[in-house]
Amino acid sequence: MKSKYLILFMMAAVATQAAQIKDVRFTCDKGCRLVFAFDSEKDLPTFFQKYDATSKKLVAGFSETDIALGEGSFEIDANSKFVKNVRIFKENFRGSNFLKFEMEVGASIDSDKNEISLDKSNFLLKFKDKGGKNWNLSKIVANSKKAADKQALEDKKAAEKAALEEKKRLAEEKKAAEKAALEEKKAAEKAAKEEKARLAAEKKAAEKKALEEKKAAEKAALEEKKRLAAEKKAAEKKALEEKKAAEKAALEEKRRLAAEKKAAEKKALEEKKAAEKAAKEENKRIAANQKLLDKAIREGGPIGEYLPSLKEMTLLVGSGMEQVKLVADSPIDIKNVNGPDKASVVFISLESSKKSPVFKPNAGSIVKSVTWTAEGIKVQLEAGAAPVMMVQDGALIFQAQNTQFSKEGFSFWTAQASGISIRDWTKASEEKPNFDSFVKNFEKDSKKQVSGSQTFHLRPVVRELIVTVDEIEFFAAPNENAQVLQRLVFGDRLVSLDMSGMYRKVQVGNRVGYVNRRSVGFRDELSPAQLERLKEVDQDRGAVLDPEKVSNSRLDDLYEDRVTYSSFGRRDPFVDIKGLVEEGINIDQVELVGIIWESDVPMAILVESKNPSVSYTLKEGDKILNGKVLKITQTDVLFLIQEFGVSRRYSMGLPDKFGGNK
Repeated sequence: MKSKYLILFMMAAVATQAAQIKDVRFTCDKGCRLVFAFDSEKDLPTFFQKYDATSKKLVAGFSETDIALGEGSFEIDANSKFVKNVRIFKENFRGSNFLKFEMEVGASIDSDKNEISLDKSNFLLKFKDKGGKNWNLSKIVANSKKAADKQALEDKKAAEKAALEEKKRLAEEKKAAEKAALEEKKAAEKAAKEEKARLAAEKKAAEKKALEEKKAAEKAALEEKKRLAAEKKAAEKKALEEKKAAEKAALEEKRRLAAEKKAAEKKALEEKKAAEKAAKEENKRIAANQKLLDKAIREGGPIGEYLPSLKEMTLLVGSGMEQVKLVADSPIDIKNVNGPDKASVVFISLESSKKSPVFKPNAGSIVKSVTWTAEGIKVQLEAGAAPVMMVQDGALIFQAQNTQFSKEGFSFWTAQASGISIRDWTKASEEKPNFDSFVKNFEKDSKKQVSGSQTFHLRPVVRELIVTVDEIEFFAAPNENAQVLQRLVFGDRLVSLDMSGMYRKVQVGNRVGYVNRRSVGFRDELSPAQLERLKEVDQDRGAVLDPEKVSNSRLDDLYEDRVTYSSFGRRDPFVDIKGLVEEGINIDQVELVGIIWESDVPMAILVESKNPSVSYTLKEGDKILNGKVLKITQTDVLFLIQEFGVSRRYSMGLPDKFGGNK
């Protein structure tokens, strides 16, 4: 009850001035208690205490109070079961300033219900437990200050010692720098003196050399003047001799041209007579062949009747490969080709207004018969035939292996609206290769003259495409907005199936799709740098692929016809000419001997009239002397010539069998 009245008294007190605590001590001689010693027992402040069980801290607060020891944090005894440390600070609460003692406490203090009492000017905070160690905050503060002053004095002495050592070091460095500067100055003066002497010597030598060069130049100028005079005299003499020689050569050329003109007129007359005779013999041969063909059709010979609305039906057998090609009046689309069904029948959806007989090749191992039906063309395959089907440039092509044809070379027949032709480009195994005999056999039953420069043969090569850029997209359709099936990188191998505008239809593994045609190329189209990089890529992948074989493809061992040629000692016409014709080919001095038509870019082959061993190849748009190549057809080349401000067109045709132009 007494304590309660004491608290009420302290709360009701009105301080005329702030109270002051002169010291704080802890004693356990008559029970453990915390003593706050005030300067006076008058005007004591309001007090409160609060305990936080989580942080194990007890806070004691006094209103409008100062402390003589000052604010701060002080360590008491870390192992004490009462007060371990105390933090003294001021804090404003609801308009009043409070002096707070925040104490970290031990196990003996676990509540804010601790008993308080007042002993004159000493405010007591009593605890129930016993056995605490006495302490006095003023002594702790004094000891802490003494230790701090001692540490400050030691730090000051260490700083003064370090400053003295730094001063000595700087003095030594200054002395060394002054010594080095003096040595450098002496060395610079010595070097300057030597440089001055060297420049004087060079100047003297340069003046001497300039005098010698001046004398030599005067002497050379005099000799050059004499040489030019002698050359002028010799040139005048040579010009006079050349003028006389030119007049003599012009007279001889005029006589030669007159003789050549007379011989040419005589030769033309003889060739005209020979041509008329050969034409008559050719007409007889064609009539005889037609008669034999009509008989074969009537009697059911090896080749059946030609079908209407078909431009061409062709069979090619040789080198382990067989190919059948069908070309209709309207282009064939691969989506209109159905089959083969269980009966080995392939239907091609096309319209034809004509009745059709059955065309029976009676040769080869792929097609048994072809005929028109109400649904379109019906192709009956031979039993067991499983050819690969593809459409190229609107033509349907069947390809399969053929191991029955054992001859060396090719066997070929074609049925067209103009008639049926058979070619046998084979020879016995014991025959030795001979170009003359090959040309002779090739011309057999042919309707046109084939010269050596126009002779080409077919060889089977694998149509393997190679990715030639760092990375491309493999589309599901020939469109850049189509689904991307996968991404391909440089060196990947593809199988060429067809061409669709700017895209190639290709096979990658078991998948068929499209790639941009400018991002791929055949091996023989790669540059030396690309071939070298391809070799490195193959080595990095652990295996060098055989350039003549496409593996893991459904088109393994199937080939596509490509045109090759033999130059027979002539210059290769497909190699660029450098330095031969800087201004362009003069078409008045060349002859057209061949046209390569079955390729993506038609090319014309020309040879020089006076030197047939020199040949050239031209494409549409190539420049010639005073013009360019305007158009190349299967039989002619059209040039655009611009001379003296006038444009004209000039056509050059292939020679026919009789030596004339078509």
